[in-house]
Amino acid sequence: MHKRVHVYIAKELFRKLSLPKDYERIFVRAIVEPDNWRRRNPRRKHHYLQHSTILGYVNGARRAYINGDISACLSCLGVALHYIQDAFIPSPRTKKLRKIHARLEGKTGLYKSETLSMLRDAINEGFMVSVSSPKFIESVLLNIRWIYDEEEILKRAAKASAMVTAAVLGPKDPPSGLHEKYRMLKKEHDKRVLKASIASLISLATGSILTLLFTDLFALFLFIFFVTAPILSFGMIVFSDKEFYEVKEEADWYGIQ
Repeated sequence: MHKRVHVYIAKELFRKLSLPKDYERIFVRAIVEPDNWRRRNPRRKHHYLQHSTILGYVNGARRAYINGDISACLSCLGVALHYIQDAFIPSPRTKKLRKIHARLEGKTGLYKSETLSMLRDAINEGFMVSVSSPKFIESVLLNIRWIYDEEEILKRAAKASAMVTAAVLGPKDPPSGLHEKYRMLKKEHDKRVLKASIASLISLATGSILTLLFTDLFALFLFIFFVTAPILSFGMIVFSDKEFYEVKEEADWYGIQ
């Protein structure tokens, strides 16, 4: 996306945050920084949805906000929003897509006063519908698609940026009961991990003993079985605790340890 668009969206978002003006420069600088990285290293690509990278920066921004570090929050958030906005424009990975990309990126930098009004409306709408939750962030990212109409690109990019911004800088206080629920589930999860660890150690010990009682080939088979089986069963037991990990994600969002 054109640098002018990144900067304009950043400034409009900042106006909604009611933060001291000094922070605006940090936010604007961060939202264009990935383009500077790309100029220094042309192999760095960001015109496609980098899901894990974006989540890393969003979660970093949220942690910084919870801890009261507004500068770090806006720095991480700016980078995340750059990736989000660029993900709406087709990646220039082929000759045909490079032409489309250049056309769309060029046109997004040539906007009129009506376009600016549309961007402000999209940002206002994004703030109104936003929910401060990691699940909401996931839903925003899942709805990002390449768009081939420049006006729709601007609208979607501005709205998605506003939704993510409002979520990151949303309420710091967790929903009622979340802290207690997380502590209860963590206690049960720790028990599950302990049981899985004991079962795995017993299986490994059994396998080690049995390998001493049989011929080389069969002993090797037993050794492989009694090593891989505990690892797989441990993973299944521990990581199948879906409710715990969902609540943990929410707890992390609010800084609950």
